[in-house]
Amino acid sequence: MPSPNSQIVSKKRYQITLDFDVYEDFNPYEIQWNKLFQIEGQENLDVEIRDITDLFDDTW
Repeated sequence: MPSPNSQIVSKKRYQITLDFDVYEDFNPYEIQWNKLFQIEGQENLDVEIRDITDLFDDTW
């Protein structure tokens, strides 16, 4: 007989960093992040977008 707690679903929390080196026509603000990662119901996704172009030297 299953215990009453066997029906409880637990959540996990992840932090993922993506660094994009892209052409000027790329716009991360247009991406529907929740849809992309299939975030639904009680799930939550916080997106922080920073332009870090000036932090790096463009000459490779």
